[in-house]
Amino acid sequence: MKRSNRIVWVSPHCWPDYVLRSNGLGIKSQGGQTIVMYQATCALTEQYPELYVDIYARMEKGELKETTIHHNVSIIRLKMGDPDEYLPKEEFWGPPIAEFVDRIDDYATRHNSKYDLLHGHYTDGWYVAHHLSYRWNVPFVLTTHSLGIRKLENALKNGEGTLEELNKKYNFPARIQSETAALRNADLVLPLTKEEGEYICKNYGVSPDKIEVVNNGVVPSDFWPVDKRAGKVLREEIGVKDDEFLVTLIARVDERKGQRELIEAAPWVIKGVREKTGKNVKFCLVSWVENDLAKSLERRIDELKIGDNVILYPPVKHDDIFRFFWASDIYALTSTYDIFPIVLLEAMCSGLPVVATKNGGPAEVIENGVDGMLVEPRNTPEVAEAMVKILGDEKLRISMGEAAHKKVLERYTWDRIAIRLKNLYDRVIEQRNSKKE
Repeated sequence: MKRSNRIVWVSPHCWPDYVLRSNGLGIKSQGGQTIVMYQATCALTEQYPELYVDIYARMEKGELKETTIHHNVSIIRLKMGDPDEYLPKEEFWGPPIAEFVDRIDDYATRHNSKYDLLHGHYTDGWYVAHHLSYRWNVPFVLTTHSLGIRKLENALKNGEGTLEELNKKYNFPARIQSETAALRNADLVLPLTKEEGEYICKNYGVSPDKIEVVNNGVVPSDFWPVDKRAGKVLREEIGVKDDEFLVTLIARVDERKGQRELIEAAPWVIKGVREKTGKNVKFCLVSWVENDLAKSLERRIDELKIGDNVILYPPVKHDDIFRFFWASDIYALTSTYDIFPIVLLEAMCSGLPVVATKNGGPAEVIENGVDGMLVEPRNTPEVAEAMVKILGDEKLRISMGEAAHKKVLERYTWDRIAIRLKNLYDRVIEQRNSKKE
């Protein structure tokens, strides 16, 4: 790399080192994006040792100001609002995030840090990258993770509240205004899927020639080869017998993440599989934390009389997630919307067939009937039918798992993603430098 020796990755709410912590994921909005920002930067600096990445994040009480998480990858935490309290993302807009931009600028000046490019993640990171790009006269690129307009549309469609209630809860007007400005001014926008890129162009007025799709990835050695003994030990720990099937879903407890949809389908699956194979089915919901939604879902489990079939498991360290895949027979991705969930790739890499809803990334990753099954969101009979079909046919289950694993190795590893990112970085930096000349 000739000029892009030092790069900023930024998303104030995201703390990539939580991947390394026990129970770090699943709390304080630390989920898939956290994994991306850890794994992708590690892969980048492994592939290109001359590259340095500084990740700027919000300071919170008890956290170290500076942490090295990998070769040439550092997290720098700076003040944004009251560090003694957790600050929800929706409350970033206005003085807090403006203060954060000023503090990064001041920190970089004091440490004589000169950057070649800014890479903003999620809407909060877009704001920061957008504003610092003008101050420092360096290019910036954006990775999506979520889109305000789409999130609002889905929330209204799913009856999560009125427009007024949702705007008050999520501060959509400020978010969407900021997103629009950042997306239109970015040097490149890096959506996770083709469909998302088309959506951005249509709904945010972004030129198609600024769109470059960059998928998520996995580190294959974390999930393969499958350790059947470790899987068996976990099954024993959570009370799943050798002659029982296990369906797993790993996600924070959230209306969009599919726990409700899987719970509603569970009685149908239990009945169908028992009729087809004579075996029982259990469902493991990982990253379970007590909140209002969790309490509501627990009541629903009782109403459906499936308590003996549902395992509610607390958040786990990312390094321990592979055991849940190895212990399972199917992975359930029943979310109402997910742009490109990494857990999909992790399950596939582990050789699991996935039953996923036709939304976002899954529809572009899974070939229906070959390496998984695609179903309509919130369609309980269709979700159940797909699971019964896979669980009831061992040959199909094995062939789907093998095809899923092969596809991930061919297309979705972080090493491949790192090479693509580096080439895009070089292109953007060269274009910006040629304009300066």
